[in-house]
Amino acid sequence: MNAVWKWARIGVCPMTAAGRISGGVVPLNARAYEYFACYRLAHAGFLIDWLLPAELPARLPHLSVLITIGHGTFGDELRLALHQFVESGGVWIAVGSPCDAGDLLGVQAHAHPSGAFKQLGEGYAYAERESPAFQCAWETLHAFGGTAVAVSEDAEVWARWLDPHGRDTGLPAITHRALGAGHAVFYAVHVGETLARIQMGRPVAEPLMLPPDAPPDDDPRPRSEDATRLDWHLDRAPCDDGALCFAKPVADLWAESLVRAVLWAGQQRGEVVPMLWYYPNLAPAVSVLSIASETECAQHETPLNHLLTLTGVRAVWCLSEAIHHPNFYRDLVKRDHEIGVRFVPDEEHFCRASTMQGQVDNLRRFTGVRAITALQVADLAWRGCSDLYHYADSAQILSDLSRGGYHPQASGFPFGTAHPFHPLNPHRPAEPYKLFTVPLTAYRAIEWVSAAQANLLLEKAVQAHGVYHITVRPSVLDSQAHADALMRLVGRARYLGAEWRTAQEIARWLTARQNIRYKLSGLPGQLELGLLSMTTLYRFGLLLFTPLSGWANIGEQQVELQPAEYYGARCLVLETDLIEKTVREIRLFEVASEAA
Repeated sequence: MNAVWKWARIGVCPMTAAGRISGGVVPLNARAYEYFACYRLAHAGFLIDWLLPAELPARLPHLSVLITIGHGTFGDELRLALHQFVESGGVWIAVGSPCDAGDLLGVQAHAHPSGAFKQLGEGYAYAERESPAFQCAWETLHAFGGTAVAVSEDAEVWARWLDPHGRDTGLPAITHRALGAGHAVFYAVHVGETLARIQMGRPVAEPLMLPPDAPPDDDPRPRSEDATRLDWHLDRAPCDDGALCFAKPVADLWAESLVRAVLWAGQQRGEVVPMLWYYPNLAPAVSVLSIASETECAQHETPLNHLLTLTGVRAVWCLSEAIHHPNFYRDLVKRDHEIGVRFVPDEEHFCRASTMQGQVDNLRRFTGVRAITALQVADLAWRGCSDLYHYADSAQILSDLSRGGYHPQASGFPFGTAHPFHPLNPHRPAEPYKLFTVPLTAYRAIEWVSAAQANLLLEKAVQAHGVYHITVRPSVLDSQAHADALMRLVGRARYLGAEWRTAQEIARWLTARQNIRYKLSGLPGQLELGLLSMTTLYRFGLLLFTPLSGWANIGEQQVELQPAEYYGARCLVLETDLIEKTVREIRLFEVASEAA
């Protein structure tokens, strides 16, 4: 091949960003929807140049791919520069708005008499044929926001837009236009708004009406699932035993759409796109087992502890009452289990600082365990929007394990994701809460959520490269058949590569990964990548998306780069250890032949 290795430079510009902030995953002061899209691009592992709108004229010539998010204006000078950037081989991906450069994208926005763009609102995207950014296998994807546009003759539609009832509107959801040597891709859907609305859900004040297939519930308390913005009819699907659940991680598929678009852009440029992998050992996913400890099934907790020891599974024990001798809890810590609080909400206020801190402090005093790092709300009760996160952050909780479906009919991905994320702080959108929400896939797995359903959701979580998180009660040991099914599920997760971890491990790994600093340098054909982590990360995975083959020098060691495929694109992979506060220098050398 005549291609030569060269780094793809990816610039991301939230159009509402007004300045930079110190630290954070996204070091820009952007609005909530733009922040969410930026966060998912960073979480995907791309090495990104974060840009303010005012920086675009100077930085544009040095980029390979530009991603703009949200609505803004460029002005004549920048529009000309952007036109030259695309014609000379650059790729522009506009998300949510064409800004004032619709002619470059090959679209024309529908406008109100006031001049404001008409919005798409709520609906679905679908594709009649495969495209680089949308797979037919996804069928329809629920979405929010964006801009209604008409498509010019020299642009093509990659995905179409349906109304909330699934009817075709004649509007595009994703378009593409080739211009000169480059490309312009337009997401009429606002992916950031879609991610934010689905993952954060709606504020909860009272229980919503359950679907006809849900059993009657005498408990009047609102549940976590009452916050879902997904549709009980259009967004659920049956598993092998016929039970309906939210089997499609909608938000993760929208994030994957952006990932695929960026990788395709790198392919068009013939450049190397580096990506930091999510988990250690290049694991395709990870699993978390949380245990909802309750007084009425306390007699099963010691046998469950022994059973997990035999299988090597370390779980998150969510405890709320002093039902065992302190030695029991010390034994859990000795066996590397994580201790969390089973938070019992205040009946009147749901969550207050005194209620949260009091339960955490009581658990610390009784168990003698200082590190109470996770919480799960009892029976997945929920009210409001983000107060719980505020008080949990103050109590130094690392992860919330409550966001999922209480009823088995709401299991799966009612918040559209299997990936942990930082919940939005409504008062500071660019500075989200520190704790991670670890989405709950199945509550009372095996007992309420059948083994067939639990296995289907496991496969979906692995396909999304997310976290497979299930909660069991110790009462699962009441039945030998249930205990056997749980052990088979544990083994199945391991077989698929989703090793069992504690929520604390995942939160600390992802936090360290977010804070990695990088430097791309080198000459064409001989590239250099410097990675600096503030925390030691063993077996850290790196993906290099390129059709070429090569080898690497890591320190004094020569390493062969192994060919693989992710997101439908060929890449080379390697693993290395990142040592605390030590720059890991990786030198990459091209071999002019295609990867196997």
